[in-house]
Amino acid sequence: MAGLPGSLGSGLLGNAIRRGLWGGSRTWQVVLAVVVLVRLVRAVGRPQPIVLTERLDLGEALEVRHLPVPDGTGLRDGTASGLGAKVGEAG
Repeated sequence: MAGLPGSLGSGLLGNAIRRGLWGGSRTWQVVLAVVVLVRLVRAVGRPQPIVLTERLDLGEALEVRHLPVPDGTGLRDGTASGLGAKVGEAG
């Protein structure tokens, strides 16, 4: 089964599917289960991006800053929310 690199026909996952599911080898079925489990754990453990949607009215502005954490408490500016950005009106 020749295929493109990275497809199901190549590599450990391809061998596990071919020999474990289709071939019936118990060892390759275990390998398939481990590979799928590792990929699932990696996908779940991957940090999700933080997304903020805010609608601004006419004349409003939004300032976004990245402020370093100086004291290691996890709070950026000493407030309970830890937010260091401020929204104000322009003009």
